[in-house]
Amino acid sequence: MKLSITPQTFNYIAITLARFKWPLLSWSSFLFILFLLLQSQINYSTPTPLVWLAIFILFMAIESLVICAFIFFFQVLPSTQEMNQQWVRFYRVIEWCETLLFTLLIPLPFILYCFAFIRLNGS
Repeated sequence: MKLSITPQTFNYIAITLARFKWPLLSWSSFLFILFLLLQSQINYSTPTPLVWLAIFILFMAIESLVICAFIFFFQVLPSTQEMNQQWVRFYRVIEWCETLLFTLLIPLPFILYCFAFIRLNGS
């Protein structure tokens, strides 16, 4: 059985997306600031779609930050640069832990937004 989610696969994806890391980081910062500005304007008389837009902006900021962190973590795998076999094994364990962590973290903001939208707007 061949696994499709491996540190090497994530490394390839991160190398492919490497040119987007700084724009993603700046967009994340911009979206966080925009959310904070919108949050200060929201009160009890604000229409519900505008509140959901502000929440969507927050989750997009979090998602872009997670993707940016993914690129930074997987752009270079330390196990490919080490010669000492003990360190290579240690780095591979860390890389697999990061792989499992980002497998959960990447879709999480989108899933949480959908859950909140369905839960709060559902009957």
